[in-house]
Amino acid sequence: MGNRETREKEFYDELVAEGSATRSLLDRFSEGFYEKGDRGRLWAPVWKSLDLRGAAVLDYGCGDGHFSLRLAMRGARVAGVDISPKLIELARVSASKAELNGSSPQFIVGDAHHTPFDDNSFDYVFGNGALHHLDLDRAYAEIARVLKPGGRALFMEPMYHHPLLWLLRRLTPKTHTEDEKPLSLEDMEKAKKWFRVCSHREHFLLAVCAAPAHLFGKKFALSVIGKLDQFDQLVMRAQPQLRRFAWLSMLEMEK
Repeated sequence: MGNRETREKEFYDELVAEGSATRSLLDRFSEGFYEKGDRGRLWAPVWKSLDLRGAAVLDYGCGDGHFSLRLAMRGARVAGVDISPKLIELARVSASKAELNGSSPQFIVGDAHHTPFDDNSFDYVFGNGALHHLDLDRAYAEIARVLKPGGRALFMEPMYHHPLLWLLRRLTPKTHTEDEKPLSLEDMEKAKKWFRVCSHREHFLLAVCAAPAHLFGKKFALSVIGKLDQFDQLVMRAQPQLRRFAWLSMLEMEK
């Protein structure tokens, strides 16, 4: 592994072993924004449009495997890859305890830049906050390699320019690795070199201010965030230049 990959591995292995009170607090107040179920602002439209039953799916940067299990519950045949052996260990334990109708996800320790899968292996590649840890050129090329012709990749990624999040990252440097770089619109547009179709939709401009709503429970937070993000969508349609200041984006690519 290169220096970048080694740093990522060591950071997340240490995070699993020792935890982080600051990161746990941030996770608590951002849970609704990252929601991956049917009420999530980024993932809910995906679930409405895709039938994953029987599909071969790669969870790219799978972490502790919770998203992989969600995909498996939707009927997908899932493989997960992550650089951290400690996170893969957690993923395997979770999979062993899960009650699944179909096959259990298979988890592999590996570098996302060079996965062990054959060319044209997957119908879909999914990821959550994975790309901004990686060398984008190498990552896009690898995703394109393992996707079948006509296959699709969907990634939820943080963006670089939201002023509040930009400030927060600088105030909490120990909660992320030195190699992370949230994506810009230009970073996402680079994917067009490897994919015949590339699009992205941005979320959470003013809605970021709703983070304290989590104090009143996740259900309440999801309701408030949803309404504010609907307003954000209107604002960004009226003023497209504001899209670069959103917090999260859903990047969709088709081979």
